[in-house]
Amino acid sequence: MDKQDPYDHAHRHLPSYPKAFVTFARLRREGGRVFVAMPFEAEHSASLWEVIHGVCAIHGLNVRRGDTSVYPNPIVADVLSELEQAEIIIADLTGLNPNVLYELGMAHVRCDSVVLVCREGQALPFDLHSIRCIFYELSTHEGRVRFGDALSKSLQALRSLGAPVVIKSKLERTRHIVKDLQTLARASDEELAHDVVWFSGFLSSFAIGPDEAFKPEEAEYKAALFEERKALLDLAQRGCCLRVIISPPTHDLIIDQRTTACTRLKCLIKFLESRDKALDHIDWAISPYRQKNFYIIGSLSYFEGYKRPHQSGYTLTLRQSSLESIRGNTALYEALFEEVVTHTLTTYGQGGAASRRVALRLGTLQALRTSSKICRCGGVNGEPA
Repeated sequence: MDKQDPYDHAHRHLPSYPKAFVTFARLRREGGRVFVAMPFEAEHSASLWEVIHGVCAIHGLNVRRGDTSVYPNPIVADVLSELEQAEIIIADLTGLNPNVLYELGMAHVRCDSVVLVCREGQALPFDLHSIRCIFYELSTHEGRVRFGDALSKSLQALRSLGAPVVIKSKLERTRHIVKDLQTLARASDEELAHDVVWFSGFLSSFAIGPDEAFKPEEAEYKAALFEERKALLDLAQRGCCLRVIISPPTHDLIIDQRTTACTRLKCLIKFLESRDKALDHIDWAISPYRQKNFYIIGSLSYFEGYKRPHQSGYTLTLRQSSLESIRGNTALYEALFEEVVTHTLTTYGQGGAASRRVALRLGTLQALRTSSKICRCGGVNGEPA
């Protein structure tokens, strides 16, 4: 039996216009779920579905198509739901069916894991001709076996993209983060308003400024850090929520690189005191824990970083992109964030703030100024802190 769709009775009357559907439904991708866009009653449909269904069963995948829903929704809403939730989408181009081409266009916008299949001899349109396609001939046993083997390899390759990756370079780690932030930025402003980027660590990339000294051999790393900062600013300025947990120096935390810490504290204080539009969409919190570094970028990726004392940057990072991993870590850090918010408001709370977000920013500023005094840094304009 197919798994139940994750929306309840109240969501059965979903919009059938794609943009309205995506805004209303906010469905997330489900690991192991495959949607097949194909004509249902063409001459080859039964044989094609049999092979695809068999290959997916071997890999333990939940395969579906537009006519398998048990809900009384308009079929367009069901198809849109499948396109939003599928980990992998397979599109059969045989006959250039208009419905399939419509679904394929949306699939290419909404998902990176799209497999094109087509019967041998079919001419493809120019804009699809350059995309890799698995051609099949199902009239013989040998042809079915060849197609099944090729499809199996494609599914394996796509699923391996979600496997954990260990990154052993601070430069490569930052480049991966920038790439994922830029991928998230491809969404519309309306969609970004529903997404969250989570960060926990020292002072965040917002504390990286032009006054910080880098070694000559770190020029590429410096450029990547500024790209990361810019990507975060762009997202926040467009309405994406950033939830930033920082752990500034305290009396109990020995500063291994005092000069760098002072420079970053000044830079972050200056940013928090500014009127940058991004601040309207950033929630700040001060952590009482000496916790690990992490990033969660929407539903795209989760980064967990480690470094030794005296090291600059995180030289060992785990990047995960499976939906299950991202969901699990997001649930954990949602709970963590509420804890550190309570700590921030209790310890550094500012009465009379217009909102919780403003109170958190003002409390964070107070914590950073206290930390600046501990580090014996100068003030933002060079005065004693």
